Order: sequence, then C-alpha cells, then structure tokens
Amino acid sequence: MKKLILLITAVLSMSITTAYADTAGYTNISGIALYSDADYTSDVAVKLSLNTRLTIKSENDDWYNVVTQDGLNGWIDKYFVTVPAEKYVINPSESLINIRTSPTTQSKIVGQLNPGEKAKYVDTFHSWHIIEYENNEYYVASWLTDLEYGEAQKVYLLYDNTYIREQPSLDSDVLSEGNRHECYDVVSEKNGWLQVALPYGQTGYVAGWLTTYNQNYSSEGELSYGKTAANLNIRSGPSEMYDKIQTLAEGSDVRVLSSDNGWDKVISSTGVVGWCSGDYLSEAYPLSGKLILLDPGHGGKDPGSISYSGKYEKYVNMEVALKVKAKLESMGAEVALTRTGDYYITNKERGRMADNLNADILLSIHHNSLENKDYFGLSTYYNTIHYKNPDYGYNLAEAIYLNATTVKGVYRDGILDRNYEVLRETNTPAALIEIGFMSNPVEELTIHNESFQNIMAEKIADGIVDYFNNK
Repeated sequence: MKKLILLITAVLSMSITTAYADTAGYTNISGIALYSDADYTSDVAVKLSLNTRLTIKSENDDWYNVVTQDGLNGWIDKYFVTVPAEKYVINPSESLINIRTSPTTQSKIVGQLNPGEKAKYVDTFHSWHIIEYENNEYYVASWLTDLEYGEAQKVYLLYDNTYIREQPSLDSDVLSEGNRHECYDVVSEKNGWLQVALPYGQTGYVAGWLTTYNQNYSSEGELSYGKTAANLNIRSGPSEMYDKIQTLAEGSDVRVLSSDNGWDKVISSTGVVGWCSGDYLSEAYPLSGKLILLDPGHGGKDPGSISYSGKYEKYVNMEVALKVKAKLESMGAEVALTRTGDYYITNKERGRMADNLNADILLSIHHNSLENKDYFGLSTYYNTIHYKNPDYGYNLAEAIYLNATTVKGVYRDGILDRNYEVLRETNTPAALIEIGFMSNPVEELTIHNESFQNIMAEKIADGIVDYFNNK
C-alpha cells in the first residue's frame, strides 16, 4: 500500500505547475525553439538566440513557461535554460557610491549606495554593474563595489587539476586543486573570479572561465554535427513508438545533443528538439566549404596596445588567431591569415585580402587598452560606412559576441558600429573582436593564460558556426 501511495503521489505531482516570482533565466544554446505548449509536438512560437534573457513565470515538469524581452510567451525545456543565483551589489567602502542612468561618469546621478548598503544585481556591462533601484535598472561603478550571492549557487569545474587560489588572480598562491565535475558553492564574485567554499570554513577563488553553472552538453564541451542520409522522421522520444514531430529532407544538418540505444537527440535548423535513428545520420563538419580569413591585428613596427606589464598586443593577437584557426579547421573550414609572422601590413591591405581570396568572412582579432586600468570586458565591432545595412556585418559580430560572453568571468562591453579601416575596406562580411583589456592588471593575466585562450577560441568558432547557420 505504501508503494501505491508513493506512486499516486508521484503521478499527481507530474501535473502540478509551479509559479515563479518573475525569475530571470538565459538560454544556454543558440537557435533553440520556444514552444506554444510544454510538449515537443506543439507548435514553435519562435527560435531563440543564445543567451536570450527570459522571465520565468512558472514550471511544469521539465519545462519553463517564459516571456521574452519582446513579450513573446511560450515553453522551453529547462535543459536549455540557465538560472543564475540571486546576486547583490554591495558598497564595501565608508563612502557614498553614485547610482547613474548609464555606464559613464558623465551620466545623471539618480541616487547613492550608502556604506554597507546593497542592491539587487542584474548584469555587468561596460565595466559597470546594472542594479535594480526604485523599480528601474541603473548603473554603479564595478570597481567601487563588490558582488555577493544571496543564495547558494553551485558551480561545476570543467577541467581536471583546476587551481583554487587564495586571491582572485592568476599570480596568487594555490590553496587546492579540483577536478572535472566537482561541485562548489559560490560565496561571491570579483573580477571574473568566483569565491567558493572549501572544507573547514575556508574559501578560495577559481577562474570563472574554468567553471559552469550547468552540468550538461552546453557546458561539457562540443556539440557534434550530423547530416541526414535520407528523409528522416524526428520523434518526441528515442523510439518509433513516439509521435513524429517533423520530417527532415535528405542532406539536412542537425546538432546532436546525446544518444540513447541507437537514437540521437538532435536540434534541427528550425530549433526543433527531437529524436531520430542514428543509422540515418552521417558525421558532418559545420564549416565545410567555407573560406575564413583571420586577421591577427597589428604586427612588425605596429605593436598595438602595450599591456599593464609592458607586453605587446601583436603577439597575443597571433597566439589567439592560431588557436582559432586550428579550431575552425577541425570544423571543416579552410582558414587563411593576413599575416603569418611579426611583420607590418596595412589595414587596407588586410581588408582587400579578404576580397582577393573571395573569403566568406573576415575576422580581425584584437585586445583592448585604455588609460583607465579599471575597465574590462569583451566587445565586437561591425561597420556601416561601406554597408548601410547593419545586418551585413552586425550578424557576424553578434554571433561571435553572444558565444564569447557565455564564458564565465567574461563581461559584456558591447556590439559596436565603428568606422575601422579593416572593416571598411572590404566587400566581405567582416567583424572585429576586442577580447579584453590589456590595460587592466587582472584581465591582462587572463588574456595571456593558455587555457583561457583555448576556451575563447572555441567560443569564437562556435559563433562563426552560428553565423552561417542563421544566414
């Protein structure tokens, strides 16, 4: 009788919808469908981009009912949504800190944070924290404030032999080592580092880019790609007993999430999630047939930015470009470089080279610098001087930006329209990325770290795949 009661309770609980108090979540994969109902056989309302902010209204089993920032309502599998813990921006000083209308010291002051006072954290943009204040979103300087977590946030390590350090910096002493899949509770966050709880009441810091909130495919590493060998039915579960959702034509591309007894869970080009027989999928290379020109910025007599410690930008641009090149080639692309060594080439020549090669895209790789050492973050750029339609270069800049800023510890600095010569002097879709600020002493150490460069190369490559998938 006890087993029967438990079974009845479990069945009843399956139909319960739990309401939320407008919790924020973010999509953790690109091109995923938002459904009209909590069922893969229901209609697709819209296809969502990576890192789309969602307001969670309720949940039902493995689904969230959400509203997008555009006001669209629908259902999405929880697996594809990251729900970060509630965070607070706190004033750790004995002085008042200004709350402003935009992320600049020239903007209007609307209030102040008192010493020890905290406000609900929303996001970080252009080196400023966005907070909730008087029912609106405003900005406070990140370099004057700290972040603390209001509830337990668990993170998982992505790699073996991950160092946990005494302070939030790569030059700090190592307290302990962790391994892949190990879980830690986060206490606070600073400069892209997470302060985590250790045994016996200790805490230490782990680099954000070595961790993830989600122990699933989107945080575990790479998706695989497949191509249908024949017209192929996509079903709601891993067997022919499940309902057919759609039929893909022969030669259709899919992303493969997982496998179960000969069946693959896939995402189609329309964002639909379902299962198909693995016997009718062949391995595919998502960038096969694409020619990509990578531009390691500066070189020769032009060193680029000079870092906080005196290092030249031109060298780290090349280091990252070579890692991106290897990643793109593993995805089937043909990749050329504007320069292969430390020599000078004009920006006009770089842009024209893309046209001469008949490249599909041009990506220029850079690292930023400012006199103000407090600034940090990643930005991408496109140009509308030559192309009046901003979609032409913007789509590439956006796709790379959305992927690169999913790396924990990498903060958003914007997608910007700039009259850069390397972008202007070409007829090829072109974007430029500034991966971080070499003038920031903490971010400079990150930029030169090989594991960070490898992760960033993967995300840039994923962004390029998304760009072509969405054309």
